[in-house]
Amino acid sequence: MGKDSAPIGTLYGLGVGPGDPDLLTLKAVRILGEVDLVFTAASPGNDYSLAQMIAAPHLKPGIEVRRLNFPMVGQGPGLDAAWRANALEIAAELKAGLSAAFLTLGDPSTYSTYSYVLPYLAELLPPGHLITVPGIASYQLAAARANRPLVSGLESLTIISGVEDPENFSGLLDLSDNVAILKTYRSYDGILELLKKKNLLDQAVLYSKVGLPDEEIRADLDGRPLAGPPYLSLMIVKKRKKT
Repeated sequence: MGKDSAPIGTLYGLGVGPGDPDLLTLKAVRILGEVDLVFTAASPGNDYSLAQMIAAPHLKPGIEVRRLNFPMVGQGPGLDAAWRANALEIAAELKAGLSAAFLTLGDPSTYSTYSYVLPYLAELLPPGHLITVPGIASYQLAAARANRPLVSGLESLTIISGVEDPENFSGLLDLSDNVAILKTYRSYDGILELLKKKNLLDQAVLYSKVGLPDEEIRADLDGRPLAGPPYLSLMIVKKRKKT
């Protein structure tokens, strides 16, 4: 590195939690007050970022928030190129000496957009310039809102993505005492049918927009079926009933 070269900045993959701005960690709030630039992800069809809205009360006045387009579905060369292009844009700012935060909903290590770009950034930057800051995951807040533990004693917990065909995770429902099914909006009808087939529907609770002003919690899924929950929805299935 030449004498006039700026030191490489640090990127913080920062979990902003499931919706309530008060649930950002103290560390996340401190970092947002220190960084030079904020990145946030959005699908090409959206003109807003929910992660940015959650973090807004903690952002420095006037700080640049740069939206990066991330295709959210499928696989293939097109997605790989998009993730790599976003990584190159982020790395260019860090190599110019700026520090930045990449906002992601919930926890950055759990089905996050940040996880898509992280491997490419690791190829572009020297060690020590990528720091992941954990956040509260949606299923943690959901359990808290219901005042029911996720796991007790020797119980097990399995976290599943509801994006795939529900039949593909049928066996996991048999093995685990408690299951959190995230992103239930995509295959909601199939998930209901699978739970009904396994006689688990009365032990499932649907949480939509948990932590937001229009939060909704539904337990009677068999008696009150939905046409389809919103994007920010998850289910928690507790197979061991209270005694």
